[in-house]
Amino acid sequence: MVICTKRPPSSPQADMDSQTRSEQNRVNVQQILKSSLNIDVDLVDIEPIPRGYNNYLFTVQLGSTVDSSVEPAISKQAGTVTFKPTSVNEAPRRLVVRLLKTELGGLPERVQNEVAALALVREPLRSVVRVPDVYAWSEGRGINEIPFIVMEHLPGIPLDTIWSQLDLPSRLPIICQISDILTSLQSVRIPVPYLSSNHAFGGLAFSPSGEITTAMHPEGIGGPFTSAEAQWLSMLSVRIRDADANPVIKGWKGLEQPDLRSRLDSFLQSDEGFMAIMPNVATEPTFVHGDFKGQNMLICPETYHITGLLDFEFSRIGTFPEELMDGLNEFRNHSCVQPAPGADLYLLECNGWPCQESDNPAGLGCQTAKAWKNLFRVPTHGYEATAKTYSFLDKICPWYFCQEPWRNAHDMVVERRIAETALNDALTAWGI
Repeated sequence: MVICTKRPPSSPQADMDSQTRSEQNRVNVQQILKSSLNIDVDLVDIEPIPRGYNNYLFTVQLGSTVDSSVEPAISKQAGTVTFKPTSVNEAPRRLVVRLLKTELGGLPERVQNEVAALALVREPLRSVVRVPDVYAWSEGRGINEIPFIVMEHLPGIPLDTIWSQLDLPSRLPIICQISDILTSLQSVRIPVPYLSSNHAFGGLAFSPSGEITTAMHPEGIGGPFTSAEAQWLSMLSVRIRDADANPVIKGWKGLEQPDLRSRLDSFLQSDEGFMAIMPNVATEPTFVHGDFKGQNMLICPETYHITGLLDFEFSRIGTFPEELMDGLNEFRNHSCVQPAPGADLYLLECNGWPCQESDNPAGLGCQTAKAWKNLFRVPTHGYEATAKTYSFLDKICPWYFCQEPWRNAHDMVVERRIAETALNDALTAWGI
């Protein structure tokens, strides 16, 4: 895990800019609801949700003034259901509106990717957890248009807001539900690639006829791909390109460890290096949520029933180990034993759980992790090779180094040194 060193609090001008942006976004939400669903709402009924990194999130309160007889302003889109406002005799209804943060380099294709993913999993997950219905969406391709999704508001609070306060008996039924959800996700059918190609790996989209198909990977690394190996090689190419262009990393040249780039190139070009790992990675395509964490699960705080699964922005057809690389850290943290330099915590899953033999009572984190391990059997084929590949590629150019707002909020001399050490340790672990 990269430890972030923050600069002093933001300036009054930065706070003013943030306030102005928030006010403008509320106006944007108001206009989107009118243009897409023909709904008139007051600005006071649009409230920002103080969560979300890649999107601005808002709840919209719909009162009795909403006319249920008004037809939507646009025709029904792929992946949507017809919006029907509640009648005046029922309780007001709420919506959620997501606006993509284009200033972070967010890809407009992620909007369609999320809508297609929700459409794909809704029925397979119906018996275990709700996912929100979508009423309207746009990739914002026109001038001054904003990529957005208008979706159903589900009940509950984010699981991560109460997880640290729960004891083991309270956590166990939640872990069981999470296991059921993940098992159901693995059963989701793989979409038929568009034009009958064999490109099964990648993001999700709608074909011209409205069928769900594979598309560009939501992280912008190309695709769709014919194999997992092709996906990783494309990601490698993009990470190297981004590292060379990054103003902080500068291709890992001329830093405190001047031989770092030459060692990296040696590892990538050697027959015994990166390419030797590829035959051992997981190869079976499966649905990957892409951000399967407590922050994206809604739960009833009284019953501990999981009421919703959210945020399918990075969903894709990949391999199962990728799901564990991207999420589940709340349930799998193993705090008694730390990995060796260059390794990662999740690799302990395939290397054993030494604290189980300890005479000392394990901490709550380890008890939770062991409960998860006993309940959900992690597939072993290709797990370690895939995990090492995923982690190594992320170290070549950490995603947050590519976002100017993040760089402006951190001491990049310190952050670069941390990232440099992590890449050095990884190469050392590979024997380079």
